[in-house]
Amino acid sequence: MKNRWVLIIIILIALCVGCYFENKYVNQTFDEITNSMEIYKSMLEEREDNIAIDENINYLINVHNGFHEKEKSLKALIWHTGLKDIEVGISRIITYTNENDYTEAMAETNALIDYCKHYSFDFDISLENIL
Repeated sequence: MKNRWVLIIIILIALCVGCYFENKYVNQTFDEITNSMEIYKSMLEEREDNIAIDENINYLINVHNGFHEKEKSLKALIWHTGLKDIEVGISRIITYTNENDYTEAMAETNALIDYCKHYSFDFDISLENIL
C-alpha cells in the first residue's frame, strides 16, 4: 500500500514540475515575441514616412525565423491555431512594411503585442487554469 502512495506522490510531483517548466517556456517565448514587437514599434516610430527599409525588413525576417525555431517545440505544448495567428500576424507586419503602410503595420504590431500578452496570460499557473 505504501508503494502505491509513493508512486502517486512521485507522479504528482513530476506533473507539477513539468507544468512549471512548460509555463516558463511558453511565457518566455511569448515575452520574447512581445519584446521584439515593442522594439519594432519603436523602429517604426523613428521613420513614419519611410518604413520599407532593409533594416526593418531584416529585423522582421529575423523575428519570423526565430519564431519558426520555437514553433516546432511549441506545437507540442499549445494549440496550433494560436501559433498560426502569431505566424499570420508577423507575416502581415512584413507585408505592410514592404508596402510602406505605416498605419497598418503599426496596427498589426499592436494587435500582435496584445495577442501575445493575452495568450501568455492563458498559460499562467493559476487555480483557474488548473480547475
